[in-house]
Amino acid sequence: HPLHGPLWVEGRAAPQRLPGGDVLWHGFISDISERKRGEQLQNEFVSTVSHELRTPLTAIAGSLGLINGGALGAVPEAMRQMLEIAQSNSQRLRKLIDDLLDIDKLVAGKMRLELQPLALRALLAQALQSNQPYAEHHRVQLRLLPGADCQVLADAQRLEQVLANLLANAAKFSAAGQRVELSAAPRQGWVRISVRDHGQGIAESFQPRIFSKFAQADAGDTRQQGGTGLGLAISKELVERMGGQIGFDSTPGQGSTFWIDLPLAGGSHE
Repeated sequence: HPLHGPLWVEGRAAPQRLPGGDVLWHGFISDISERKRGEQLQNEFVSTVSHELRTPLTAIAGSLGLINGGALGAVPEAMRQMLEIAQSNSQRLRKLIDDLLDIDKLVAGKMRLELQPLALRALLAQALQSNQPYAEHHRVQLRLLPGADCQVLADAQRLEQVLANLLANAAKFSAAGQRVELSAAPRQGWVRISVRDHGQGIAESFQPRIFSKFAQADAGDTRQQGGTGLGLAISKELVERMGGQIGFDSTPGQGSTFWIDLPLAGGSHE
């Protein structure tokens, strides 16, 4: 398509064994250029809108914070409650914009990761500490289980982002008073990081879509909890870019365990 950009095709084939023992292949090739161009336009639109929204939203959130903090004088209690609602929703919108920009960078291949050896135990402790206030808001306990330390090959900032997503999800969908457990178990050349909750578990019908963009198990519940439906999709992309895998084990009504497998630094064996 010299006038319309690159040509995108998709092909499928299936073998058929003939009576004489020969194999005959049946296949077809489809032109999916229009679909790809549509996806590109959609990604460009999301990226542009997200960038344009970020600056005014930062100003709005900052102004609300100053007013609520008493910078312009004492705030009446009734007004304070409304300001806190506005500030909370501006933070949710900022999180959505950040997630949209992250997924856009990942899809476009523009996000650069710096893989380096990291002391895993210290990183897990930092992730737990950073997410403690969020867990306390939901009256959930975060606990780092005992385990041997090891060096993992990963991007520190992005691994912390993945852990924050998993810990936040576990806290959100746990009942008050329950515990979320973070652990790590080295194995041959790899380490498995696990986040276990004792919440409601994941419905079997939703499990195949859980890592899809904007996937939400129950629209009403996740809106109440403040989810964007992008956290797990971003986590999956980031973990795979770091050479690892992400998955989960869940039984409805008995909680869930999300796990990350990452390579040990130097391919060492434990």
